[in-house]
Amino acid sequence: MKTLIFTATLFFSCAVSLFSEQAVSAKTYKWVDDGGKTSFSDQVSPEEAKYRHETLSKKGRVIAVTEQEKTKEQQNRENQLNLLRKKQEKIIQNQKDRDDALLRSYHSKEDMLSELKEKTQTIEAQRKLIESEITQQLERLDTKQKSAATFERNAQPIPPNLIEEIKAIQGEIQQTKVTIDENLTVQKKLADEYEASIKRFLMLTQTNESARQNKVASIEEADALGLFRCENDPKCEKAWEIAHVFVTTYSTTAPDINTEKLIMHALPTKDSDISLSIAEITSSKNTEDQIFLDIHCRDSSLGKELCESPKIQALRASFRSYVNERLNSKVPTP
Repeated sequence: MKTLIFTATLFFSCAVSLFSEQAVSAKTYKWVDDGGKTSFSDQVSPEEAKYRHETLSKKGRVIAVTEQEKTKEQQNRENQLNLLRKKQEKIIQNQKDRDDALLRSYHSKEDMLSELKEKTQTIEAQRKLIESEITQQLERLDTKQKSAATFERNAQPIPPNLIEEIKAIQGEIQQTKVTIDENLTVQKKLADEYEASIKRFLMLTQTNESARQNKVASIEEADALGLFRCENDPKCEKAWEIAHVFVTTYSTTAPDINTEKLIMHALPTKDSDISLSIAEITSSKNTEDQIFLDIHCRDSSLGKELCESPKIQALRASFRSYVNERLNSKVPTP
C-alpha cells in the first residue's frame, strides 16, 4: 500500500514539475505590423513572421529580437555593400603586400637611392646611344640634302631614289626623337616611383617620430584609399550628407541606390563615364565608422585606363579634404 502511495505521489510530483516547466518556458511575442498595430501572442504565424518581433519574458523583459525579413531589394543592396567592403579590403591588402615587399627589399633609404642611381645611369646610357644615332642620321641627311641641292643648282631633276632616301632618313630621325622622349618619360616615372617608395618606406620604418607625423601618415593613407573617418555619430551624419553631395557632383551617371549605408550611381555605359559610390563601414575594432568612396569606370580598356589615371586618383584623394572643409565651414551643406 505504501508503495502504491509513493508511486502515485511521485507521478503527481513529476506531472506538476512538467507543467511548471512548460508554464515557465512559455514565451510571449510582440510585433508591430505595417499599419502600426502592436500585437502580443504566444506564437507567431507565418504571415506575421515577416515583421520584426521581440521575445518577452514573463516579466515583460525583451530577451530576444528577430529582425524583419529583408526584401529582395534590401538583400541586393546588402550584397552590393558587401562587394564594396570586399573591394576596400582588397585595396588595403594590396597596400599591405606592397609594404611587406618594400620592407623585405630594402634596409635603408640609402639602399633605395643607390638602386635608383644605378637604374638611372642605365637609362641615361641607353639615351646617349640613341642620341649618337640621331647625330649619325643628321649627318647622313645633310649629305643627301647637299646632293639634292647640287642637282637643283645644275637645273637637273632630283633622282626619285634620292628623294626617297631623304624621306626615309627624316622618318628615322623623327622616330629616334620619339624614342628619346620615351626614354626621358621612363626615367621620370622611375624617379617618381622611387620618391613615393622612399616616402612610404620612411613612414613604415619610423619608430620615434612625433604624433604629428603619425597623423600625416594616417591622412595620406586615407586619401589613397578614399576614406573619411568619423569621430562620432553626429559628425558622421553630417559627413555622410556632404559625401552625398560629392558623389552627385562628380558622377556622370544617374543616381541608382540611396540607403542609410550605401549611395551609388548607375554603372558607366561610356568609356568617359565615372560612377561614384559611398558606403558607411564600421571598422573592425568598432572604434569608429568610415565613409568609403569608390569610383567605377566602364569595364573596357579605355575605362580601366581612365580609372587608373592621375585625374581619378586626384579625385579620390580630394574626398577627405572636401568633406573636412565643409564640416569645419559655417556655410550650410547644399
